[in-house]
Amino acid sequence: MPEFELYVKGKKIPMNQFVSSIVHDVLMAVLSNMKDVSLDHIKKIEVT
Repeated sequence: MPEFELYVKGKKIPMNQFVSSIVHDVLMAVLSNMKDVSLDHIKKIEVT
């Protein structure tokens, strides 16, 4: 699984491997259900 960082209001949220895995899997599940989104080409996700 790729490493990623989670920021909320500009503050980095520390996550252990378990939490990181859950957040990653949920984001990928949401994105995989979006029309015209290819998970193979995702390099960066920003939610603001």
